[in-house]
Amino acid sequence: MVQVFILTHQNLNPDYAEALFYFIDYLLYLPDELTKQLTKDLSINIEKEAKHMLYSEKLKEAPTFAEYFKTVREEGFEKGMEKGLEMGIEKGIEKGFEKGIEKGKMEEKRNLAAELLREGFSVEKVAKIVKLSLDEVKEIEGRL
Repeated sequence: MVQVFILTHQNLNPDYAEALFYFIDYLLYLPDELTKQLTKDLSINIEKEAKHMLYSEKLKEAPTFAEYFKTVREEGFEKGMEKGLEMGIEKGIEKGFEKGIEKGKMEEKRNLAAELLREGFSVEKVAKIVKLSLDEVKEIEGRL
């Protein structure tokens, strides 16, 4: 329960939490013989505790709070990066869609301006109706 508090407490410096776990590990140090026995006992349940226990198995020693904390921190960082990337892609698609709509609206205004100019409307009148600048309407008129 203390471990959950330490990992989730907002005002706790992560470096302090990591140092605290190393200190707890020091207090819980087991002699080599007992460490081997603990590792053997834990390896029986290794399949149930997949991610965290596999990390310990790689080290061939009993898991420590500091190692667990490091693993949890890394997993949290990875999940955060994935979520950030996902949100960035969504935002990019949304912005691209908005730009496409704006570009389409501007193209429609230019097409309407060209049509009105062909029908004989003055440059000033077309600019007012279509809500384009006089320079833009004059440029369209020059292309006709």
